[in-house]
Amino acid sequence: MSNLISVTTQHDISVVSINNPPVNALSVDVRAGIMHVVNDAQSDANIRAIIIICEGRTFIAGADIKEFGKTPLLPHLPDVVLTIANSNIPVIAAIHGTVLGGGCEIALACHYRVSMSGTKLGMPEVNLGLIPGAGGTQLLPRTVGLKQSLDMIIGGKPINLPNKPDDSLVHDVTNDNLLECALSFAQTIIEQRTFKKTDYPAIVDPDTESARQYGLKLAAKRKGQNAPLRAVEAVLASTTHSLIDGMKLERKLFVESRDSVQSAAMRYAFFAEKSAEKPLKHSQSVDIMPINKVTVIGAGTMGAGIAMSLLASGLDVYLLEINADNLERGLTFIRNTLASSVSKGRIREEQAQQQLARLIGTTQYDTIADSDLVIEAAFESMAVKQDIFSKLEESVSAQCILASNTSYLNIDEIASVVTHRQRVIGLHFFSPAHIMKLLEIVKTKEVDTRVIASCMVFAKKINKQAALVGMCYGFVGNRMYASYGREANYLLLEGCAPEQIDKALVDFGMAMGPLAVNDMSGIDIAYKARKENPNLSTDPSYFLAANLMVEEGRLGQKTSAGFYSYDDKKQRSPDPSVIPIFKVAAETLNIKPQSYTNDEISERLMLALINEGANILKEGIADNAEIIDTIWLNGYGFPRYLGGPMFYAKTMGWPVVKERLLALHAQTGKDWWKPSTYIDEMLSN
Repeated sequence: MSNLISVTTQHDISVVSINNPPVNALSVDVRAGIMHVVNDAQSDANIRAIIIICEGRTFIAGADIKEFGKTPLLPHLPDVVLTIANSNIPVIAAIHGTVLGGGCEIALACHYRVSMSGTKLGMPEVNLGLIPGAGGTQLLPRTVGLKQSLDMIIGGKPINLPNKPDDSLVHDVTNDNLLECALSFAQTIIEQRTFKKTDYPAIVDPDTESARQYGLKLAAKRKGQNAPLRAVEAVLASTTHSLIDGMKLERKLFVESRDSVQSAAMRYAFFAEKSAEKPLKHSQSVDIMPINKVTVIGAGTMGAGIAMSLLASGLDVYLLEINADNLERGLTFIRNTLASSVSKGRIREEQAQQQLARLIGTTQYDTIADSDLVIEAAFESMAVKQDIFSKLEESVSAQCILASNTSYLNIDEIASVVTHRQRVIGLHFFSPAHIMKLLEIVKTKEVDTRVIASCMVFAKKINKQAALVGMCYGFVGNRMYASYGREANYLLLEGCAPEQIDKALVDFGMAMGPLAVNDMSGIDIAYKARKENPNLSTDPSYFLAANLMVEEGRLGQKTSAGFYSYDDKKQRSPDPSVIPIFKVAAETLNIKPQSYTNDEISERLMLALINEGANILKEGIADNAEIIDTIWLNGYGFPRYLGGPMFYAKTMGWPVVKERLLALHAQTGKDWWKPSTYIDEMLSN
């Protein structure tokens, strides 16, 4: 027996205890240990019930990630699940923490479940492009019904188990000693002789077709993904198949999912994000600086959003503005947003009041002296930001971390006005900051490793996906987005309509098209940012379409006109009047009209992203492709089932990427299409 499994006998009950920290993952030794105990108990007349329980902070929370991508070793999890389900004596799962994936399948295979209050249960496989592969799609419908099963499996989010028995998912609940509760429950089952083994026939549900349509509707929300559709088929099979036959079909669909490009991309994304959270090899030995009180400078949309993100994570926040009117607007925005969250049931009124109680608005720098971190979120102007940092030099302690939320500007230049420059760093939030997951952490030349490590921990504390990057104009995300937007703008000059360009990218899988995004954020925002770029392209076509929109006063949604027109409800519609503007500009530059398919449009923008990403890797602005892909998955709506732009490049194949970049260079004559030398390095590997 593995040291990950221990077995004790209490009266006539066998207690199987799993201790495989940190999440009691279903490694081969754990699987073998469970199967061994259950099999042995079948022929032991002294054992009348089995309890499966876990030590530590959680019940089994899924597969062992160390085994991902390797040849599965016996026993396979479906066999373990069937061994439990077919046991002649009752098996009780004593569950706590987060019961996920294979752990959920083990718990469902048990005949009864005893739970600690606050336990969560879920099947998140769809988030890796998979479906449950060890009976989950068959056992869950037999436990909670078709529709809730579809909700859980296609939604991929865990549910809170009920705090009192429901005799389906949970048969007893405790706030105290889980093992004692399980032993008491097992003894009751034994004494009352209520356990009856079942053969798990197909379930009877008169609403099967309704459930099918419901499942397809849920699957459609995961646009472009194949696993949700396979999940619908597998779950519905529980109405026509026995457990064993249903699991055979489930396994076939699971293997199809596992072997797909989509699942490879989504599993890659999972590990890429984990890697991005731990960029410093020796960070465990670094003394982390505590960050509990944070000042946000600037109460505009971005500053207020950052403040809300911090408040939601339990931090104390100063919100500092230059004048009382601007401050009050920011505070009102926060109050109204929290009130809206309460009305929609996202948070309780008590939580909203607790957050507001930790918020202090101020117009005075001398009130923020005890801050652990200051995040500047002011107007994108070097002069403005340097003025703020000069004032901070006199207002906070030398140990306080100073961060800029700039999207583009050189943070080393901002830091030049500070004496202790090793404490200056970039913390680039994405709008809306209280919703968007990504936080680009930007290294400056002199930043201390302790500051970087502390900011990585801070990102986790406020539930952000961190990505550590180097210094350049636009860092990683916006530098690449500029190349993406550049091509959307050039296609307008070549005669493509805004709606065709945006549709092509949405069909590709992006959350929104680039021109619709530009209208939503304000075309003038990026226009002004380009003016601050010391290395702005001198090519007359560079973002010419966007520049013309700004000069025409068409700034996007806020002026009801941009690349599109907007009604009073901000509903977007094509505006034919912009086409002649682009046509005249193209004729002036002798740009000939072209005709493109949607696939050609999306490929062109993807190639722009890939080539710029390759240049970023060559320059060392990002340490690896995983960081780039993490940024694009979490900050720009890149489809997760494609893994990110750099993973997508590998899917295309680097020879194909280079060939098509060379073709675009020949077609347009633009130097920005010259293939990055990083691509040659990939080809030689």
